Amino acid sequence: MSDPRWERLQQIFHEAAALPEAERSAFVSAQCGADLEMRDELLRLLQAEVDPERVVSAELDQIDSAAELALEGTEIGAYRLLRRIGSGGMGSVYLAERADGTFERQVALKVVKRGMDSERVVQRFRVERQILARLNHPNIARLLDGGITDDGRPYFVMEYVEGLPITEYCDRHHVSVAARLRLFQKVCSAVQYAHQSLVVHRDLKPSNILVTGDGEVRLLDFGIAKLLDASEDEALTGTGAQLLTPAYAAPEQLLSESVTTMTDVYSLGVILYELLAGRRPYETRKSAAEYRREVLSSDPVRPSTALSQLPATDDGRPDLSAAQAIADSRGVQITRLRALLRGDLDTICLMALRREPDKRYASAEQLAADVQRFIDGRPVLARRDTLSYRLGKYLRRHRVGVTASVLGVVLFLATIGYYTSELARERDLALDEQRKSSEVVKFVLGLFEVADPAVSRGEEITARELLDAGAQRVRTQLTDRPGVQATMMRVLGDVYHELNLTDEALGLLQTALDEQRALYGEVSAEVATTELSLGIVHQTRGEFDDAERLIYAAVDTRSRLAGGDSYELLEAVSAAAFLQESIGNYEEAERLHLQALDQARRLAGGRDDEYLAQAMARLASIYRLQDRPAEAEPLLRQALAMQNRVYGGPHPESDETRRQLAELLANQRQYDEAEALYKELIASREKMMGPDHYELGSVWNSYGHLLAARGETEKAIAAYEKMIDITRRSYGDVHPSLAAGYNNLAVLYRNREEFDKALENYQLCIDMQDAAELDPAHPNRSFPIAGLGSVYLRLRQFDKAEAYLQQALALRRAAFDEEHTLISEVKSDLGATWLGLGRIDEAEQILLEVYQLFMRDWGPDDMRTRRAAGRLVQLYEQRGEQAVADQYRAVAFTPEEDVMLR
Repeated sequence: MSDPRWERLQQIFHEAAALPEAERSAFVSAQCGADLEMRDELLRLLQAEVDPERVVSAELDQIDSAAELALEGTEIGAYRLLRRIGSGGMGSVYLAERADGTFERQVALKVVKRGMDSERVVQRFRVERQILARLNHPNIARLLDGGITDDGRPYFVMEYVEGLPITEYCDRHHVSVAARLRLFQKVCSAVQYAHQSLVVHRDLKPSNILVTGDGEVRLLDFGIAKLLDASEDEALTGTGAQLLTPAYAAPEQLLSESVTTMTDVYSLGVILYELLAGRRPYETRKSAAEYRREVLSSDPVRPSTALSQLPATDDGRPDLSAAQAIADSRGVQITRLRALLRGDLDTICLMALRREPDKRYASAEQLAADVQRFIDGRPVLARRDTLSYRLGKYLRRHRVGVTASVLGVVLFLATIGYYTSELARERDLALDEQRKSSEVVKFVLGLFEVADPAVSRGEEITARELLDAGAQRVRTQLTDRPGVQATMMRVLGDVYHELNLTDEALGLLQTALDEQRALYGEVSAEVATTELSLGIVHQTRGEFDDAERLIYAAVDTRSRLAGGDSYELLEAVSAAAFLQESIGNYEEAERLHLQALDQARRLAGGRDDEYLAQAMARLASIYRLQDRPAEAEPLLRQALAMQNRVYGGPHPESDETRRQLAELLANQRQYDEAEALYKELIASREKMMGPDHYELGSVWNSYGHLLAARGETEKAIAAYEKMIDITRRSYGDVHPSLAAGYNNLAVLYRNREEFDKALENYQLCIDMQDAAELDPAHPNRSFPIAGLGSVYLRLRQFDKAEAYLQQALALRRAAFDEEHTLISEVKSDLGATWLGLGRIDEAEQILLEVYQLFMRDWGPDDMRTRRAAGRLVQLYEQRGEQAVADQYRAVAFTPEEDVMLR
């Protein structure tokens, strides 16, 4: 049968299968006309009770002939064909060996079948060979060789994999659920690699996934794979025969719609379902039309439920033998297997099997990451999606006025989901945790009664009102459940903090901590978690002594309880590192960030992990503060790429990494890329957090730096003023961030020679640092002090300038290495001051030193280098050493460019 004829048979079969049974015969007769052979074959296929998995291959198997079998023992190219070991849609596969004896390794040789060697099929076969040639992954069978047979049929030679289909291997070896999940993750890794190589497999099924005797996975048969390159000939992939295996095919394949990487994700979901539950999500022993209708119109049952859908014996009782056999092959009892699958694994499978491609996992990698979260006992993304669905129901009932409250409810529900999951796993000495989790769920459901129209009477319920109602209920309704009460206080305290309501957060968290200490003692997981939350709130408020005491208590407790690496300990160490960074102890902050990164890498085990990405970004932050951009940039780019893969879209953590990268790029004068990142950030944070959130203010502050560096002073001033306005609305009139805003404004006014405004804002900065009780030795103190010195330098009040600059230099020397840029900047101004005071020799020594450092670190085009060069020009001109002055003049600012020279 020729390829076009097979395509015609396929088309008629699928159209007829969709018709009522009474209409099929007349339709087939009309379509086939005089081709009685095709008509009879179609009617046979339509009338048979066939498994749709075999429908595609049924007609293709008729093409096999004695001629194909006769190839056994013959030679193709340098290979002798030993025996045929498989037959696919377009080619036969033979076990082969080198005919010339150059090596004894056996290989698999695939060649186009006779009768299928039309030009179109040959082209498709060549595409398959090109696909395999570009794939190099330990879990994908490797391409070794290829060529053309004497009669013009293409062939290729690939690694021969001796193994069993993954489902058969797992059942035969009684592989546990946990081990099955690890094998499945290897499959996902291979599929993700193929996707990143612009290839969709399109026919993933157990028979294409072999497991060798030593337990290694090999992915086979890219025979119908589709390249994602735009240059691919669509005729080879989009409009040809429907080559697929229906039992593992995604709905869009059954509908002949576009195939994407999410198509493979669906097939992976079917395979995972089968590995766990011992059956596929849809029953395949029915007609093609019935099967198609079932897939396209009904949702699969949960894997744990599938184990309960047992056939009945003759006397009407459930037949437990099938379910028991499935459980036995996984090494557990039926009840234990149901318990293992119930919950997260159910949800993971069903998310992969969503009918709508855009509602599945965004990638095979994301699916594998959720499996890893289950293995690690952490909340899974699929479960979070269920919570978001509940939130969507609420928002649809209250469309009017839903603005910033959306964020609050999202954060609240996400946090509730996390803690409900956590409470199911943690154990303490005082309470039964299962009852505790039930109480939490009951409480949350009761809390949302205030949003019911019967209760709210049509009034819109804001996030703040929802939280306040929750706090009131916690205090009054859970007094007989002190453990649940304390946990809910901690949850609500965390949400208040996320919404920047720190007074409310502080009160709830302190009460929760007092109750938990009374219940569990000082050394408990509950106490450590609340200590950490409370410490972070104190840090946000600038209360660093209280923050340090609580955060380090949490580190100590989690270290004692974990006895090694754990995500809980990682979280606490990372918090301690960030605290040290905030108070200016950069050496200790770096040590702790490195410790956190080492822990995160061990916990991730070579996989993408949100905590690993966060640890990389935070270490990069301290490198930036230490003026080490070459070390910071690769960490930030790696972290951002990993976060984009893990989160699959905008997220507060990836936004923070994006902000850091934008700042670093701006400092390196890569302004265009930096500005694009800032604009993305502003849109993302305003959407996620609302217009008054302090994180949005932080972005405007950083964006102001870029605008200032580009010389767009008016826009930069507007950005800093916006940051100050947002910060004041967030925190009130006293906060360290306000000091930073005043300092930034002062710099711009100084550079515009508006010295009165510059002095005013530098003083506002110092006053705010005092009001916020910033440590007198904190390096941030040096910025307004050095700024005052630079203004008095420009005003030629050299005595005042020297006093302030010496004070700033002392502060920075206590925090940074002597060659740090921040120290060199102060030295440059101090050299100019000494030059103004006539202390030429001292000025020469210090200006030469900083010029060399700036040239080394920043190059001749940087403003710091040019300013130092200009000051050396002035110095040597004053000495009458014109030749030496001319050496620096080529680099220096002209007097018109920089008033700092005056």
